Amino acid sequence: MNTQKIIVLSPNFSEDSMIINQATIDTEFTAMRFGSWNVPQEYRQNVIAVYGEDLFTTIVAEQCNLKLLKPTDDWLASVPLKYTLRTIQYNRFGNIENVQNKFIKPVDFKFFPAGVYTSVEEIQGYSTIDKNIEVFVSDVVSWAIEVRCFIIQRKVQTWSTYIYNGEIQLKDCILKNEEAAMFSFLDEFLADKTIELPEAVVIDVGYISNKGWALIEANPVWSSGVYACDPKRIIETIVKSCVKVENTRN
Repeated sequence: MNTQKIIVLSPNFSEDSMIINQATIDTEFTAMRFGSWNVPQEYRQNVIAVYGEDLFTTIVAEQCNLKLLKPTDDWLASVPLKYTLRTIQYNRFGNIENVQNKFIKPVDFKFFPAGVYTSVEEIQGYSTIDKNIEVFVSDVVSWAIEVRCFIIQRKVQTWSTYIYNGEIQLKDCILKNEEAAMFSFLDEFLADKTIELPEAVVIDVGYISNKGWALIEANPVWSSGVYACDPKRIIETIVKSCVKVENTRN
């Protein structure tokens, strides 16, 4: 009987996927790539997780009867101000015509680059962007530190800085007092049961200059970059973020 526990990786070789592939060695999981986005029928029953770009994971999940856990589309805008330290709005792209000097980001997929725009007309390809796509519009803040955390059942499994003092830093470089303040914030945030979270999720937090620690955003585990987090703990989180469901097709 085939008892493989397969994690399907995108056929597009990225540094992140190669790290995940290497980390499955000497574990109960087997990482597999196929020449296309089609998973051969004989493997589908044993696929328990998928990792890669958004559209790829969606297509593989459908083939292999996986439910991909992620926060609701409007989740970030629903988080209380005390955790975000900035106003965040969720809206349709066509409804933000009068927005000025705001950080604007698509909710799903990369329809345009997230960034600070003095007006929406500055966005690349503005006239061709579907006015019905959802976007977040938030106040502009200055992040001194940015940290990625992989979470299972509201507990941090592994974490890594990716920005420190405004520069890319993919390692444990924050000071002890900064780490203590970060976990104090995370403990309060993750313990708040009024905030809905999937069983497994990626949470990015950061330090806003002259304000304090705050939530940056939440991301689905199955498409998030690994940075310098512990790859084996990431694998566990990926698996928890992909739920096998019963095949109801005839």
